Amino acid sequence: MASRPEFLAVLLLGLTLANTAAAKVYCCEDADGRRQCGDMLPQACYGRAYREMGVQGTIKREVSAPLSAEEIARRRAAEQQKKDDEARQGKQRRLDQALLETYASVEDLDRRRDREIGDIERSIEEARKRDKELRTKRQRFEKEAEFHKGRDLPRDLAANLRSIDSELAAQGRLIEEKTRDLAATRARFETDRARYVELSSAAAKQR
Repeated sequence: MASRPEFLAVLLLGLTLANTAAAKVYCCEDADGRRQCGDMLPQACYGRAYREMGVQGTIKREVSAPLSAEEIARRRAAEQQKKDDEARQGKQRRLDQALLETYASVEDLDRRRDREIGDIERSIEEARKRDKELRTKRQRFEKEAEFHKGRDLPRDLAANLRSIDSELAAQGRLIEEKTRDLAATRARFETDRARYVELSSAAAKQR
Protein backbone atom coordinates (compact mmCIF):
# COMPACT_ATOMS: atom_id res chain seq x y z
CA MET A 1 0.00 0.00 0.00
CA ALA A 2 1.28 3.47 -0.87
CA SER A 3 2.29 5.85 1.93
CA ARG A 4 -0.13 8.64 2.96
CA PRO A 5 1.68 11.45 1.06
CA GLU A 6 1.84 9.28 -2.04
CA PHE A 7 -1.82 8.35 -1.64
CA LEU A 8 -2.85 12.00 -1.37
CA ALA A 9 -0.80 12.92 -4.42
CA VAL A 10 -2.33 10.08 -6.38
CA LEU A 11 -5.83 10.97 -5.23
CA LEU A 12 -5.43 14.61 -6.27
CA LEU A 13 -4.16 13.60 -9.67
CA GLY A 14 -6.91 11.05 -10.02
CA LEU A 15 -9.57 13.68 -9.53
CA THR A 16 -8.32 15.54 -12.58
CA LEU A 17 -8.29 12.51 -14.88
CA ALA A 18 -11.27 12.07 -17.16
CA ASN A 19 -11.12 8.26 -17.38
CA THR A 20 -10.28 7.09 -13.88
CA ALA A 21 -10.79 3.39 -14.75
CA ALA A 22 -7.84 3.39 -17.11
CA ALA A 23 -5.78 6.15 -15.44
CA LYS A 24 -2.24 5.57 -14.26
CA VAL A 25 -0.14 7.64 -11.91
CA TYR A 26 3.66 7.53 -11.68
CA CYS A 27 5.48 8.40 -8.46
CA CYS A 28 9.11 8.45 -7.38
CA GLU A 29 11.46 10.17 -4.99
CA ASP A 30 13.57 12.84 -6.64
CA ALA A 31 17.22 13.57 -5.92
CA ASP A 32 16.24 15.57 -2.83
CA GLY A 33 14.05 12.79 -1.44
CA ARG A 34 10.77 14.54 -2.33
CA ARG A 35 7.92 12.53 -3.85
CA GLN A 36 7.08 13.45 -7.41
CA CYS A 37 3.91 12.14 -9.07
CA GLY A 38 2.19 12.65 -12.40
CA ASP A 39 -0.11 11.04 -14.94
CA MET A 40 3.04 10.81 -17.07
CA LEU A 41 6.44 9.95 -15.68
CA PRO A 42 7.79 13.18 -14.17
CA GLN A 43 11.11 14.48 -15.47
CA ALA A 44 12.54 14.08 -11.96
CA CYS A 45 11.84 10.34 -12.12
CA TYR A 46 13.97 9.71 -15.20
CA GLY A 47 16.77 7.33 -14.35
CA ARG A 48 15.26 6.57 -10.93
CA ALA A 49 13.08 3.81 -9.46
CA TYR A 50 9.37 4.61 -9.69
CA ARG A 51 5.92 3.15 -9.01
CA GLU A 52 3.04 2.85 -11.43
CA MET A 53 -0.26 3.05 -9.53
CA GLY A 54 -4.00 3.24 -10.03
CA VAL A 55 -5.89 6.31 -8.94
CA GLN A 56 -6.95 4.57 -5.74
CA GLY A 57 -3.31 4.32 -4.69
CA THR A 58 -2.86 0.61 -5.44
CA ILE A 59 0.56 -0.28 -6.83
CA LYS A 60 0.31 -1.88 -10.26
CA ARG A 61 4.00 -2.06 -11.07
CA GLU A 62 7.37 -1.17 -9.55
CA VAL A 63 10.23 -0.29 -11.86
CA SER A 64 13.80 -0.41 -10.59
CA ALA A 65 16.31 2.29 -11.38
CA PRO A 66 18.57 1.56 -14.39
CA LEU A 67 21.79 -0.19 -13.46
CA SER A 68 24.97 1.86 -13.25
CA ALA A 69 27.98 0.93 -15.40
CA GLU A 70 29.59 -0.65 -12.33
CA GLU A 71 26.45 -2.66 -11.55
CA ILE A 72 26.23 -3.84 -15.16
CA ALA A 73 29.88 -4.91 -15.03
CA ARG A 74 29.28 -6.81 -11.78
CA ARG A 75 26.22 -8.54 -13.23
CA ARG A 76 28.10 -9.55 -16.37
CA ALA A 77 31.00 -10.85 -14.27
CA ALA A 78 28.58 -12.89 -12.14
CA GLU A 79 26.90 -14.31 -15.26
CA GLN A 80 30.29 -15.21 -16.76
CA GLN A 81 31.36 -16.83 -13.49
CA LYS A 82 28.17 -18.89 -13.51
CA LYS A 83 28.83 -20.01 -17.09
CA ASP A 84 32.43 -20.91 -16.23
CA ASP A 85 31.29 -22.90 -13.17
CA GLU A 86 28.70 -24.78 -15.23
CA ALA A 87 31.32 -25.54 -17.90
CA ARG A 88 33.75 -26.86 -15.27
CA GLN A 89 31.05 -28.98 -13.69
CA GLY A 90 30.07 -30.38 -17.09
CA LYS A 91 33.68 -31.20 -17.88
CA GLN A 92 34.12 -32.89 -14.51
CA ARG A 93 31.02 -35.01 -15.08
CA ARG A 94 32.39 -36.16 -18.45
CA LEU A 95 35.78 -36.96 -16.90
CA ASP A 96 34.12 -38.90 -14.08
CA GLN A 97 32.03 -40.90 -16.52
CA ALA A 98 35.08 -41.70 -18.65
CA LEU A 99 37.00 -42.79 -15.54
CA LEU A 100 34.25 -45.18 -14.45
CA GLU A 101 33.96 -46.59 -17.96
CA THR A 102 37.74 -47.08 -18.34
CA TYR A 103 38.37 -49.16 -15.21
CA ALA A 104 36.38 -52.07 -13.83
CA SER A 105 37.89 -51.75 -10.35
CA VAL A 106 40.64 -50.08 -8.33
CA GLU A 107 42.82 -53.13 -8.98
CA ASP A 108 42.28 -52.70 -12.71
CA LEU A 109 43.42 -49.07 -12.42
CA ASP A 110 46.50 -50.11 -10.41
CA ARG A 111 47.49 -52.67 -13.04
CA ARG A 112 47.19 -50.06 -15.78
CA ARG A 113 49.25 -47.62 -13.70
CA ASP A 114 52.01 -50.14 -13.02
CA ARG A 115 52.15 -51.09 -16.70
CA GLU A 116 52.44 -47.52 -17.97
CA ILE A 117 54.97 -46.51 -15.31
CA GLY A 118 56.98 -49.66 -16.00
CA ASP A 119 57.12 -48.85 -19.72
CA ILE A 120 58.41 -45.35 -19.04
CA GLU A 121 60.96 -46.55 -16.49
CA ARG A 122 62.31 -49.09 -19.01
CA SER A 123 62.59 -46.34 -21.62
CA ILE A 124 64.58 -44.20 -19.19
CA GLU A 125 66.82 -47.14 -18.29
CA GLU A 126 67.51 -47.84 -21.97
CA ALA A 127 68.26 -44.18 -22.64
CA ARG A 128 70.68 -44.02 -19.71
CA LYS A 129 72.35 -47.21 -20.87
CA ARG A 130 72.78 -45.73 -24.34
CA ASP A 131 74.09 -42.49 -22.79
CA LYS A 132 76.70 -44.47 -20.87
CA GLU A 133 77.78 -46.33 -24.02
CA LEU A 134 78.14 -43.06 -25.90
CA ARG A 135 80.24 -41.50 -23.14
CA THR A 136 82.52 -44.54 -23.08
CA LYS A 137 82.89 -44.32 -26.85
CA ARG A 138 83.63 -40.62 -26.65
CA GLN A 139 86.40 -41.22 -24.15
CA ARG A 140 88.14 -43.41 -26.73
CA PHE A 141 87.85 -40.65 -29.31
CA GLU A 142 89.21 -38.13 -26.78
CA LYS A 143 92.27 -40.30 -26.15
CA GLU A 144 92.81 -40.56 -29.87
CA ALA A 145 92.48 -36.78 -30.18
CA GLU A 146 95.27 -36.30 -27.62
CA PHE A 147 97.75 -37.51 -30.22
CA HIS A 148 96.81 -34.53 -32.38
CA LYS A 149 97.25 -31.75 -29.84
CA GLY A 150 98.23 -28.49 -31.47
CA ARG A 151 97.14 -29.80 -34.88
CA ASP A 152 93.87 -30.09 -36.74
CA LEU A 153 92.02 -33.29 -35.96
CA PRO A 154 91.64 -35.81 -38.76
CA ARG A 155 88.38 -35.29 -40.59
CA ASP A 156 86.92 -38.66 -39.57
CA LEU A 157 87.80 -38.18 -35.91
CA ALA A 158 86.31 -34.66 -35.82
CA ALA A 159 83.15 -35.96 -37.52
CA ASN A 160 82.88 -38.80 -35.01
CA LEU A 161 83.18 -36.41 -32.06
CA ARG A 162 80.52 -34.09 -33.50
CA SER A 163 78.21 -37.01 -34.19
CA ILE A 164 78.59 -38.49 -30.73
CA ASP A 165 78.08 -35.10 -29.07
CA SER A 166 74.88 -34.63 -31.05
CA GLU A 167 73.62 -38.05 -30.01
CA LEU A 168 74.55 -37.40 -26.37
CA ALA A 169 72.54 -34.18 -26.45
CA ALA A 170 69.58 -36.07 -27.96
CA GLN A 171 69.80 -38.76 -25.29
CA GLY A 172 69.95 -36.10 -22.60
CA ARG A 173 66.77 -34.48 -23.94
CA LEU A 174 65.08 -37.88 -24.15
CA ILE A 175 65.94 -38.71 -20.53
CA GLU A 176 64.63 -35.33 -19.35
CA GLU A 177 61.41 -35.76 -21.35
CA LYS A 178 60.83 -39.31 -20.08
CA THR A 179 61.57 -38.24 -16.50
CA ARG A 180 58.94 -35.49 -16.75
CA ASP A 181 56.55 -37.98 -18.35
CA LEU A 182 57.13 -40.40 -15.48
CA ALA A 183 56.33 -37.76 -12.85
CA ALA A 184 53.23 -36.62 -14.75
CA THR A 185 51.99 -40.20 -15.17
CA ARG A 186 52.41 -40.95 -11.48
CA ALA A 187 50.56 -37.75 -10.55
CA ARG A 188 47.77 -38.48 -13.03
CA PHE A 189 47.19 -41.98 -11.74
CA GLU A 190 47.31 -40.77 -8.15
CA THR A 191 44.57 -38.23 -8.93
CA ASP A 192 42.53 -40.70 -10.97
CA ARG A 193 42.78 -43.36 -8.28
CA ALA A 194 41.60 -41.00 -5.52
CA ARG A 195 38.70 -39.82 -7.69
CA TYR A 196 37.79 -43.38 -8.70
CA VAL A 197 37.64 -44.47 -5.07
CA GLU A 198 35.50 -41.43 -4.24
CA LEU A 199 33.06 -42.11 -7.09
CA SER A 200 32.90 -45.84 -6.35
CA SER A 201 32.19 -45.20 -2.66
CA ALA A 202 29.44 -42.71 -3.52
CA ALA A 203 27.85 -45.17 -5.96
CA ALA A 204 27.99 -47.97 -3.37
CA LYS A 205 26.18 -45.81 -0.79
CA GLN A 206 23.38 -45.10 -3.25
CA ARG A 207 22.67 -48.79 -3.80
